[in-house]
Formats: sequence, structure tokens, C-alpha cells
Amino acid sequence: MTDLHQRTGRNRRSGSPLAQALEAVLILGLGLGLFSIAATLVDRPALGWLGSTDPTVDAELAFPVEFGDRLATIETDAGVTVDRASGQPPVEIGEPVVARFTFTEPTADQRVIWVVWRSLGSVLVVGGLWLTLSIVRSTKVGDPFVRANVKRLWRLAALVSIGGVAHSMVSGSAATLMIQRSAAADLAPIQFTIEFLPLLLGLVVAVLAGVWQIGVEMRDDVAGMV
Repeated sequence: MTDLHQRTGRNRRSGSPLAQALEAVLILGLGLGLFSIAATLVDRPALGWLGSTDPTVDAELAFPVEFGDRLATIETDAGVTVDRASGQPPVEIGEPVVARFTFTEPTADQRVIWVVWRSLGSVLVVGGLWLTLSIVRSTKVGDPFVRANVKRLWRLAALVSIGGVAHSMVSGSAATLMIQRSAAADLAPIQFTIEFLPLLLGLVVAVLAGVWQIGVEMRDDVAGMV
């Protein structure tokens, strides 16, 4: 009996093969996420320690773009309308027209906006992976259905919903914020977008956390009666 308990204890401490595989994948994801954050910070648009690329953003232009004779058409002897320059079937280019803005001398606030924009997603991923890794590791030392993991799930739900919406807000306004602080402020319209899909995903995690919490409370009640 003692040997059985010792083997059981060792198995719990080592965890199942599935838990070990999940832990390895999560640790790899954490490493990649941290590397992504570090790479953004040391890049030229941030601290300027590495890299040679100036910060860029893509944005729609606030004025119509004239292509001149490039899209002019002519009618052939056969009565077919073709592009005058190439002789190919004609095309029309409509709005929006997106241009790439390169900031050759970025200011401090432009650098901050760029860093937050480029690194916020990785920061959220690292936070989510860390919480998930903590839950997976709890299977190695005992029962994962404990109140500590309930708290981790609630934090994960908040991270996905609130952090995800914040990320969409930053991504949807970063280009405008940077352009409005440059000489090209009048070339691009002010744009702001937000996505609510992270709220839905966070709600799913919150439902899981609620079910997990109910299960833990029911088990504790049963254990108390026994």
C-alpha cells in the first residue's frame, strides 16, 4: 500500500504525458512571445539598438488619386475599348487608396505609439499563456479543480475581453495617431476602429470559469458534509 501511494505521488508530481506536452508547447509559446516583445523594443523605431527600418504605417488617403493617362482608354477599329497604354482590357481603380507612410525622423511620442501598437498583442499572448501554463502545471502537484485555478480563469477571461478590445482600439487608431503627429497630417483622414470579437471570446472563457467555480464549490460542499 505504501508503494502504491508513493507511485501515485510520483505520478502526480510528474504529471501525465498530455500535461507535459501541453506544458512544453506553452513554454515554447512564452519564449516566442517574449522574443517578439524584446525584438520590438530593440528595433530601430523603439530603442534603436538593432535594425535599419524606419517605422511605417499604411493608411487611406484623404484625397482622390489621379492616375492621369495611365488608365486612359481608346476604342479599337473593331469597336473594343482597351487601355491606351497597354492595349489590355480597361480597369477602374476606386477608393480607398492606401499609401505607406514612412517616418524617417520619428518623435518620442511616435515611437511610443509604434511600440505599444507592435508589442501589445504579444504582451497579451504572453499573459494568457502564463495563466494557462499555471493551470496546466497545477495538474502535476494535485487536483486542478481548485479555487486558485478558478481565479486564473477569471483573470484569463478579463485579459481576453478587456485586453483584446484595447488591442483592437490601439491597432485601429495607431496609424492615425502617428500620422497626425507628422507633416502628413492633412493627407490621411482620422480613422478609428474597434472590434468586439474579443468580448465574445472573453465571455466564453468567463462561462468556463463560472462552471469551474460551481464545480469546485459543489465538491467542497460535499467534502464538508462527509
